[in-house]
Amino acid sequence: QRRVRVSSGINAEYGDIFPGSVFFFMGCWYLFNSLKNFHLQEVYVHQNVFRKPLEPFGKIVVCLAGMLSECFSADWLLFMKEESTSDSADWQHFTMYLLFMITGFCDLVCSKYRRVGRTLLYMSYISAYLIESALFLAHLHGRPMLDIQCHKLIAYSGIAVSLCLIYLLFNPSSIVAAALYSAIVSVHGLWFCEVGFILLSPFENDFWKKDSAAHSMLANVFFCWTFIGVVGVMSGVAVVMDKHYNKYPSDRTRSRHIEMNGLLDSE
Repeated sequence: QRRVRVSSGINAEYGDIFPGSVFFFMGCWYLFNSLKNFHLQEVYVHQNVFRKPLEPFGKIVVCLAGMLSECFSADWLLFMKEESTSDSADWQHFTMYLLFMITGFCDLVCSKYRRVGRTLLYMSYISAYLIESALFLAHLHGRPMLDIQCHKLIAYSGIAVSLCLIYLLFNPSSIVAAALYSAIVSVHGLWFCEVGFILLSPFENDFWKKDSAAHSMLANVFFCWTFIGVVGVMSGVAVVMDKHYNKYPSDRTRSRHIEMNGLLDSE
C-alpha cells in the first residue's frame, strides 16, 4: 500500500513538484536576466545574484516552508531507537532545503557587499548543489532499479550545475556558459517533477515497472528529451529577446551600436 505523508521530499506523493517548480523558475529567471544583461551591458558579466531584496527573501521563505514540511514528517528520535521504520530521507531533504536557504542569505550579503559577496555566493551555490547530489547518491541502497536511475539523473544534473558555476566563477563574461547553466537548472527542476510521476504515479494503472531494465533505459530517454526540449525553448526565447532589443534598443545598447559602427567605419 502506498504511503502518503505530509512532506515535500522525494518519497512523498506529488512532493517533487514543489522543489522542482522552484528550480525550474530559478532557471528561467536566470536565463531572462542573463540575456537582458547581455544586451544592456557594454561588457557582459554574469551575475548570479538577485538585485531586489524581495527575491532572496522569497527563496528563504520557500526553503523554510520545505524544511518545516520535513519537520512534520520526520522522526527526530530516529537514532535513539534500536529499530525504526521511519524514513531517514526526511533528514536528508531537510539538509537540502537548509543549504539552499543559506544561498538566500548569501544573496542578501552579495547585494550589499558585492566584492566580498560574489565569491561567497558562488561558493554557497556550488556547495549546495554538490551536497544535494551527494545526498541523493547516498540514499539509493536497497531501492529498485528505476528508482536508483531516476535519483542518479537528479544527482548528475546537480553536479553539472556545479561545474557550470565553477566555470562562471572564473569566466563571468561567457554568455554561453550562463545560458547552459540556466538550462541545466531548469532541467534539474523539470526532472524533479517527472520523477514524482514516474516513481509515485497518481494513476491507477501505473505504466512504470520499478525493477525493469527497459524502463530504466526509458527514463534515461525521457531525461534526454527533457534537456533537448529545454534547450530548444530557451534558444527560441534568446532569439525573440535578441530581435526585441535590436528593434527597440535602449539608450545604452543604441550608443554601443553607434560606437561599434564607428569603429568598423574607421577601419
